[in-house]
Amino acid sequence: MFTAAFGTMTVTRSAGQSVLGALVTLTSVAGAPAVAQSGVAARDMTDAAPAWWIAAAFGAVSVVIGLVVVGMVRRRNLLLLERARTAEATAYGVLASEERFRRLFDRGTDPQLLCDGQHVVAANPAAVALLADGHTDLLIGVGTEQLTTDGHDAHGEDATYETDVTPLQGGVIPVAVRRTRIPLETGEVIHYALRDLRDTRRLESERRELEAQLLASQRLEALGTLAGGVAHDFNNLLTVIRANAEIAQIAMAEHDPEGVAESLTAVVQASDRARDIVKQILLFSRRSVPMHARINLAALITDTQTLLRATIPTTVQLLVEVRNADAWINGDATQMQQLLLNLCSNAEHAMRHTNGGLLRITVDSVSLADPHHSARHPQLMPGTYVRLSVVDTGTGMSSDVRQRIFEPFFTTKPIGEGTGLGLAVLHGIVMSHRGSVHVESTEGSGTHFELLFGLVAAPTEGSSSMYAAPHATTSFVTPRDRSAIGADAPLILLVDDEPGILRAAERGIISAGMRAVTAGSASAALDLLDDFDDIAVLITDQTMPGMTGLTLAEHVRTLRPTLPIILSTGYTGRISPERLAVARIDAVLDKPYTLTQLTDAIHGALRNGRRSRVTQRT
Repeated sequence: MFTAAFGTMTVTRSAGQSVLGALVTLTSVAGAPAVAQSGVAARDMTDAAPAWWIAAAFGAVSVVIGLVVVGMVRRRNLLLLERARTAEATAYGVLASEERFRRLFDRGTDPQLLCDGQHVVAANPAAVALLADGHTDLLIGVGTEQLTTDGHDAHGEDATYETDVTPLQGGVIPVAVRRTRIPLETGEVIHYALRDLRDTRRLESERRELEAQLLASQRLEALGTLAGGVAHDFNNLLTVIRANAEIAQIAMAEHDPEGVAESLTAVVQASDRARDIVKQILLFSRRSVPMHARINLAALITDTQTLLRATIPTTVQLLVEVRNADAWINGDATQMQQLLLNLCSNAEHAMRHTNGGLLRITVDSVSLADPHHSARHPQLMPGTYVRLSVVDTGTGMSSDVRQRIFEPFFTTKPIGEGTGLGLAVLHGIVMSHRGSVHVESTEGSGTHFELLFGLVAAPTEGSSSMYAAPHATTSFVTPRDRSAIGADAPLILLVDDEPGILRAAERGIISAGMRAVTAGSASAALDLLDDFDDIAVLITDQTMPGMTGLTLAEHVRTLRPTLPIILSTGYTGRISPERLAVARIDAVLDKPYTLTQLTDAIHGALRNGRRSRVTQRT
């Protein structure tokens, strides 16, 4: 049933009829006659019939349109509401962000400035205190020229750099600057964050001073180590000088100009060696500000051999090998010398309980393009480096010790023999030269230090060369000397690794009417004992490469138990009376000695004959 403005219509269907064939009966339509009868639908209708169909269709469409419009309006309202909420949240976020920035800007402990590229437009209290002595109005509008350095203009990219600023109250303040560009709708502002470096510079200065004091302290320790070795070398040189001076006097009395000339030549040579030692000590001990310059590491190490030889006993064979004579680096010569002495001192200490050994120093160049080398020095950039290698055959060290060797005051030496600063100073020197150090060591197998320094261009071309400690030599009395002395004169065997001492002592013995045969090493002396059955006295130096004098004496006792043995040394205080007794030393001859002391010791040993006695002195 439809109810409209024009009445009520009722449609009925008889049982058994289809919907399309139904009998339609119009009833109760106010103001209109019946338009259908029983049977088929009546087509005879009045003019009002189309109106109600149109009204019905229009009503349905209106309902649909209304629903669509209402839905669209609701959706639009929801969208507008969502946009409003988003805009509100965005505005709130912007305001909150601005507030946070303002708080950070105003409350920041580091000085901060906002500039338009040319002038200061805002400054936080820390910047005002630093640059304007608390007067904000004086700082606003000031030019930004003093905040830029060469290569960092005010309109450049974001950057971090250090410069000096001149505050309005005067003076100069070093600062670290971080500059950041901030784009805005109205343009761009530059944000400067400053860091006052005055305290940092002061602490750096104090650190450098402490490092200098540490270097000086360790240098004094190294000089203490040098003292014994230098004393030994000077004793040798003084022995040569004194003996040759006495021989020259004898030659003058005998009107022997050739003898005088030979003795004076030996004196000059010994004096030159003493001068070189003193020169190296003065160079090493001077206190000066480190000056990095281009130095040839190969030449420096070669020139330092005299000092190195004085640092270690001659029981240790020293070999210096230069494979690249153009080993130029940027460095401080004194610190490089100290570094080398520290390495050699530690190597010598590691070989004390191995009865000597080999200390090899090698200078060459290496490329870190080789993965084998770059793996040992990962902190270095690829390139070519000068390599300094120091290898000893000492006792080595455990992995635990190796991990701690660069710690200050860490040492495995007994109390009184080291401060534990040597390798710590070495590490500091290497780092200050932008180098690298790698250590390999195994207990019982020695230690290998490998140091790398950046190679720089050589000023001149050079050629490879090798420098090594003098080889032991054997010399014999000349025929002229033999003919001047009777065949029954006592034959004295002299053993010393210092050729000057051998020659001077030989001439002194011959001048005293005795025969002499000399050897530059313990092994050569053993060979001479096999060749000469009539050797009456053995005089041996204590510190020699390969075998010490005491060890030689013990070997000789197994061959000739009654042969008198005189031990010559400049390290008497280091040898215990018990050790002398074990080797059955007949007499000890201190260096430097005179020819009279030498001949008196020989005559005393000859008189004592077979008696084995240790001469002890205080």
